[in-house]
Amino acid sequence: MVKSSITTERQKAVIETMRMRLTHAQSLAYLRSVGFDISPATYKREKKKVNDLKLQRLYHIAQIGFEDQHLIRIDNCELIEKLMWENYHLCKEPHKRVMILREIKELQPYISSYYEATKEVIAPALGPNKAENNNIPN
Repeated sequence: MVKSSITTERQKAVIETMRMRLTHAQSLAYLRSVGFDISPATYKREKKKVNDLKLQRLYHIAQIGFEDQHLIRIDNCELIEKLMWENYHLCKEPHKRVMILREIKELQPYISSYYEATKEVIAPALGPNKAENNNIPN
């Protein structure tokens, strides 16, 4: 069985500090706040290790995670849309109902793009010309 991630929880937290572009001191404070009280030297080593793992992480995502992540994003968008409609129907204030409708409208391009990308995600699994044979639109 293939591991679902090649980074540790602490390394994931270090990646978060990098994505948030925190200073060194802010990074250490953030890591402490999420349960990783590490020294500056350990932070530096973990950051280097994460940078050294970049290519491996990309290969790992390509190997096992892409399809799962794609489905999760579609499921999340559909769940968000469903919950927004539920909130719309529960809401009594016209202004808030309009805001919810606006949010639902803004979600639609994301859902459409995920559906469109699905053809590209499943094409390698189907092989050449099988997408057409299985009534999958191009």
